[in-house]
Amino acid sequence: MPSAYLQTGDYASYGLPSSTTAAQVQSASILIDAYLKRPEGLVWVPDANGYPTYMAALSASMQFTTTAAFEPGQNVVVPISGPINTLAVGEVLIADLGNAEMMEALAVVSMQGNTVTFRCVNFSHASGCTLSRGMTLRQHKFMPQGRPLTALAYTPVVRLIAGQGRYGYGRRGDASRYMVDEFNLLASLSHFGGPPVWEFFPMENTGVDPESGQLWVPAGVMLAYYSEINIWYVAGFAQANLPSAVKQACAQLITARVNLPEMGAVRSYKAGDTAVQAFAASILSDDSKDMLAPYRAKLNF
Repeated sequence: MPSAYLQTGDYASYGLPSSTTAAQVQSASILIDAYLKRPEGLVWVPDANGYPTYMAALSASMQFTTTAAFEPGQNVVVPISGPINTLAVGEVLIADLGNAEMMEALAVVSMQGNTVTFRCVNFSHASGCTLSRGMTLRQHKFMPQGRPLTALAYTPVVRLIAGQGRYGYGRRGDASRYMVDEFNLLASLSHFGGPPVWEFFPMENTGVDPESGQLWVPAGVMLAYYSEINIWYVAGFAQANLPSAVKQACAQLITARVNLPEMGAVRSYKAGDTAVQAFAASILSDDSKDMLAPYRAKLNF
């Protein structure tokens, strides 16, 4: 569901009247998400263990259903129904979405027939358990040549869930010095059948700086760094820990829309020939933009 950056108990603290409606809060929050370039919002939802699991503002893009119960463990094979051919290794499915006692994020390691293998399962799930796709952040990155470092767009990063990587070739002029032609397993195999497809890589050996979003990705099974990766992760805040600056910006936006519902932030009116001059093209004030600036998406997609 859409973001809502203020709760009823916050209204008085941030200068809003008790008559403020949930619709006003939701509308202002959606505008904030648009300014932040974060349609997924800033708020994440925890599982029963308190681990960040999915982004609250997202809705499932696809849903699968298990056809048998499964228990906690590593590399758990689960039969499912649904368009399994649309899945890829590394993708993240949310099991039992909405059930606070059993909900968790599951990373797909492999698919075969009508079964999926999950990297790690923490809770018991009954037959008919729902598996929701598209509830976490996903980012595609081309890796710099010969380096395992890149940066994620959304911060603060609170959990890396899964990743997939693959190898590729450099441009023709770089062929003689491109890393996959050096002395490693990929150099041997790439000349016999081409480079491998997307492969799953676990998060245990992957490092990230939560505030800057700088990501370190280990070498793959071919002992070479990936050419491109996809990362599934969660970034933002729990509802209870949402920064006061975001709440204050939301309150200021609600106030501005109430006071000037049609015209927005208007500097002057003119009666003759009817002219209206606004302070800015956006209803967001400069103060609000400054408060939101630390949480805006970084332009490094």
